Amino acid sequence: MTDKLNLVEIVSKHVLLQQSRKALKGRCPFHKDETTSLMVIPASNVFKCFGCGVEGGPIEFLMHLEGKSRNEIVGKLAQKSFPKEKMAY
Repeated sequence: MTDKLNLVEIVSKHVLLQQSRKALKGRCPFHKDETTSLMVIPASNVFKCFGCGVEGGPIEFLMHLEGKSRNEIVGKLAQKSFPKEKMAY
């Protein structure tokens, strides 16, 4: 599932990202960030904050952002991807 999630798309909904060599950088939403310590690496679909140390992929970003467990985030993403359809009888 995580290979289908675009981390840049997810992060850019919450953080203004700027191009920086092979990565994108922005202010980390997980701590008071006066600099651009959050790095997003599109080629690897991973992020790391050099200020607070939080790192991971799309699911980990959403876990930290929303304060939810992995199961809650995966369940939420699954509901978006596979909404319940009404059965026609």
